Amino acid sequence: MPTEEQIKELAYTMWEQEGRPEGKDVEHYFTAKQRLEEQEAAQARASRPWATPPTPAARRRSSRGSKR
Repeated sequence: MPTEEQIKELAYTMWEQEGRPEGKDVEHYFTAKQRLEEQEAAQARASRPWATPPTPAARRRSSRGSKR
């Protein structure tokens, strides 16, 4: 889970990049939080390759021997 500091830093960067608009602080905060959470989830998936679902080709290979 991203820290409050990480969220605020990213939200501030986004605010600056958009030209420092007024009244968008809450939007920037939650967008930053979501982006950081998505990045962490992607990193977690990448570090656990065995936890990813099999590719369609792998599923076809494993189902050839079964009688369904």
